[in-house]
Amino acid sequence: MAEVEEVLLFIEELGRLFKDYRNCHDFEVKQQIVEDIRLLGEAIDPGI
Repeated sequence: MAEVEEVLLFIEELGRLFKDYRNCHDFEVKQQIVEDIRLLGEAIDPGI
């Protein structure tokens, strides 16, 4: 499992990714953002 400092950085990045997702109009880019969100989720909690 990630250390506390890493988790905080990952959460900040998740916030940026969610914002990017909301503002994005390109389906392919949105799919990549979803994959990035999934990967960060796994980094935070590998059991997801």
